This record gives sequence, C-alpha cells and structure tokens, in this order.
Amino acid sequence: MMLFWIITAAMILVALALLAPSLLRNRQSNTLDRDQQNVVIARERLVELESERDRGSLSQEQFEQARNELERSLLQDLDQTVEEHAVAAPSGKGGAMAMIVVALFVPALTLGLYTFLGTPELVAPRNPALSSAHGEQGLPSVEQMMGKLVERLKQNPDDSEGWYLLGRTSMALKDYAGAATAFQNVHKLVGDEPAVLLAWADALAMHAQGNMLGKPAELIRKAVQLVPQDTTALWLAGMVEEQHENFPLAISYWERLAPLIADDAQASERIALLISRARERVRLDSPGVTAVATATSVEQSAAPARGVSVRVALAPELSERVTPDDTVFIYARALQGPKMPLAAARHQVKELPLELVLDDSGAMLPNMKISNFEQVLVGARVSRAGGPIPQSGDLQGEVAPVNVTAQTVVDIVINKIVP
Repeated sequence: MMLFWIITAAMILVALALLAPSLLRNRQSNTLDRDQQNVVIARERLVELESERDRGSLSQEQFEQARNELERSLLQDLDQTVEEHAVAAPSGKGGAMAMIVVALFVPALTLGLYTFLGTPELVAPRNPALSSAHGEQGLPSVEQMMGKLVERLKQNPDDSEGWYLLGRTSMALKDYAGAATAFQNVHKLVGDEPAVLLAWADALAMHAQGNMLGKPAELIRKAVQLVPQDTTALWLAGMVEEQHENFPLAISYWERLAPLIADDAQASERIALLISRARERVRLDSPGVTAVATATSVEQSAAPARGVSVRVALAPELSERVTPDDTVFIYARALQGPKMPLAAARHQVKELPLELVLDDSGAMLPNMKISNFEQVLVGARVSRAGGPIPQSGDLQGEVAPVNVTAQTVVDIVINKIVP
C-alpha cells in the first residue's frame, strides 16, 4: 500500500517539474528579447535601403519615405509590446500563483477521482486467511479440492465418477498408491470396464516402479480381451508379455497395434523399435529355430534375397562429438510415404566402420518389407540419448535413391548434425 502511494507521489512531482519552467518563466525577459529582435530587424532593413540607394535602385526621396515608414513600424511594435507586457504581469507573480494552484489542485483532483472512480481496495494487501476462507477472494488449492472430494466420497461412497476423478488427480500428483486405491473402488462399483482396468493397472505398475508382473498383468490381459483393438490395451499387453519374456506374443500385440497408430510418427517409431528388440531376443533365445527358418527360406526361394548392402562410417571431423557407447541406428525406408523403417539394425559407435545387409530379416512390420520396393533411402544416425526418434544434436548421414536389387555396397558417411 505504502509503495503504491510513494510511486503515485513521484509521478505527480515529475509532472509538476515539467510544467514549472513554463509557469515560472520571467515574462519581462521575453518582452525585452522581442524588442531587441525588432530593433535588429529594423537595422538590417535600413542597411538594405541604404545599399539600394547607393546602387541607384532608390532615389533619395524614395529612400527617405521608406526610412520614415520603417521607423513608424518599429515604434508601433515597441508600443504594442509595452501594452502587452502591462496587461500581462510586470513580474513573475502570476506564474508563481499558477504554479501554486496546479501543485495543490492536480494531486487533490487525481487522488479524489481515483478514490471515487477507482478500486483502491486492490492496492491493499489481502489477508491470506481471508482468501482461504472466502472463495470469492481466492481459488482453493488442489489439495483443498481433493480434501473436499474425499469428504464427499466418505458421505457418498457409491459415487463412481468421484472415485475415478480422485484416481486421475492422484496420478497427476504422483500419488500412485492413492490412485490405485481409488481405481480399485471404481472397479468394485462398475465392474470390468476396460478403461478402469487399464487405469488401475497403470497406477499399480507406476507404484511398483514400472513392474507389470502380478496384478497389473492380470488386469491388462483382461482388458485386451474385452477391447482387442484398443491402442492402450495392445501397447500395455505387449509390455506385459515382454516382461514375462513371452516375446512372440509381445510381437503379435505390437504388430496389431502398428497400423492403428500409423498417423503418429513418434509412436510408430517407438513400436517399431520394440518389435525389433523383441525379435532380436527371439533370435538370441532360439538360435536353432532361427537357423532352421533361414535354411527353409533358402530352400523355398532360389532367387537371391532382396536387400541393400551398406558400409557405415563416421566422418573424422565429428569423432569428438560422440562416445564409443553411443547408439547407431542403421535403417532403410521408403522414398515416399510413412517414415517407418522398412529394415533397421542397432549398433554402437565403437563398432564403426561396419558392413551389414538391410533386408527383410530386419523388417519392422510384416507388410512393410524392403523387398516390396525397388528403390529406398538408406541412412545411419548416432543417437546420444539412445532413442529411435531423431533429436537435435544427433549425427546423421543418408543416401538416396538406392536400388534394392543392386549388388554393390552403399557407403553411408555420418557427416551431418540434426538441427
């Protein structure tokens, strides 16, 4: 409050300081200055008349007549100035009086109008206790609203919407245990609703630091049976089976999910990476099966496998920007359409330079294979964060177009920085 009035007073003083020079200026000095200017102008004109007389432009009679008119004009100007000065103020008392009136009247008028028309109560500091006690002076906090919701649920425990709202709010506040209890109460009231099952499972898994084994897995499996095309259910079902090391089933869930999220580039790349990782685990866990499958495919097809052989290297000038353990993604994708890789492989910087073949064995989806295309784009990217989605600062190199049927090795040099 005090700071506001100090600022107001300072602004009024500045305004008065700007007006003071005009109000307090000595009018007599202004009058004398004007008289001097008139005299100077008259003298200059007289010099001109004399010059014209000497050149013969004016006769003596014309010169005398012009000089007499100049003298009469000068006398009239001086006489008028004296009269104006007498009417105005022979001293600076009038300006001083005006200054006093302004100094008293302007602050009084300003403060009076503000008190009458303004809202001075907004300047005064509000009492926090009053703000909490009166809703019109301050909104309640989230904790206060949750407290009221809990009290309402104690009085009406069959309010399923209230319990669900409490669960979502608790999740936002990272109170996962409280959220799990709230969603459990919702389940008791509404039964096996897929959204409730997934929310309950999510809260339990978050409370267990991401562990989906046990009750979360049971809830997610039940939800995906009820809504087999739900994107959240399919995503979480794949995560459950991955944690149970049931990789073929996890792949099947994610392959069902992939076309449903094709419009989301980031989600599609994430699912593609999960599928690739799960397939790699299948190959590592069942080398015999992989060998049999490979032999069978060779026997069934006499034609050579369609793919692209690539040689990947890092530009020497960028070597200081990476570490040996940084992830390198090597990929092939269609020249047009979705940016989901047709084939991909994951390695580390310490393995560079390296050679490999991008073919259908590295396909992300069954219906998106490199063998279905005549030309593709091939590239390699160093990810400092280790994620499949390009980030600013990643290092990258790409070559396009590349013929899939060509037998030559394509050199990919990682020589650009992702903006």
